Amino acid sequence: MKIKLKNPVAFKELLIRKGFTQRGLGRSAGIAESYATQIVNGKRNPGPQVVGRICNALKVSFDDIFFIDYACSSKIDPDSPNTMLASNE
Repeated sequence: MKIKLKNPVAFKELLIRKGFTQRGLGRSAGIAESYATQIVNGKRNPGPQVVGRICNALKVSFDDIFFIDYACSSKIDPDSPNTMLASNE
């Protein structure tokens, strides 16, 4: 599984609307500026902790900007009753 941006162009627009540059996002999220730039451009996929920091910095939910790509996993059916999903609730 990988965490990916839903739409890099829309994400860049969100940064502008929230008053962030790519560099500012990196600083706010506590990650390297180069790593933030790679995430914003869709070249790197962040891990769960980085995603949490980005969402907190932008004051948005995970589902607003990210999705989980199951394509890289071996035939996982998220609708299967045998699939265990972790919940933060």
